[in-house]
Amino acid sequence: MESHKLYMRVAQKIRSQIESGEYRPGTKLPPLAHLAETYQCSRATVREALGMLRGQGLVEFRHGDGTYVRTASVEMWMEPLEAAWLLGIGEVEDLLDTLIAVLAGVATVAARERGSRDYSSLSYAVFEMECAAHHMEARLSAELRFFEVLAQVAENSILENAFRILQEPFRSALRVLGLPGDLGISICRDLYHAVQMEKVREAREIVYRYGDQLRSAVARARQGEMDADATEEKKPTKADR
Repeated sequence: MESHKLYMRVAQKIRSQIESGEYRPGTKLPPLAHLAETYQCSRATVREALGMLRGQGLVEFRHGDGTYVRTASVEMWMEPLEAAWLLGIGEVEDLLDTLIAVLAGVATVAARERGSRDYSSLSYAVFEMECAAHHMEARLSAELRFFEVLAQVAENSILENAFRILQEPFRSALRVLGLPGDLGISICRDLYHAVQMEKVREAREIVYRYGDQLRSAVARARQGEMDADATEEKKPTKADR
């Protein structure tokens, strides 16, 4: 069985246990070593599976303590499993590189063709983001809506379709990375003004700056997983006791 398919199957099994009530909200999941033994796979595979479930909002990582099942919410059960397929921490950088390349293209076309298009819908998308600043799910939806509108007004069907394909995996990635609430608002506001002023290079650089911040968040997430693994390795086993 291929590695990436294995972690998807492990994620589906754990999700089924959550849905059946075997792992209830607030429950701490068994350690990586126990899960790896249960599913006959490596710890790395379990880690990828838990990263997928975290992207769906099903579990949360608590630094130095372990992985816990989150309290159920409407948003949690609306998120399809397929939307998090790319969210193994080792693959999320590829997702972000692709997304930033698409958004840079969108921003370039939108700013270059500013004079012939109505950008009132983009202005409203910025307003929606500012209104949703204090609610994570609403803020994520508003941020994605801004980029979707930007792709629409750029009037490039290939770029627009490319963003739509990446949209749901990107939503899950943003959940996993836990970025500051004002980052997306600041980026989209700056991008809106650059497009309005027909500053093509500046619009593109804003997208690249956003990409740098996303990659930094990935690096922090990877370090957090390494620290959690190190903590778990230090815990005494039954044999040690």
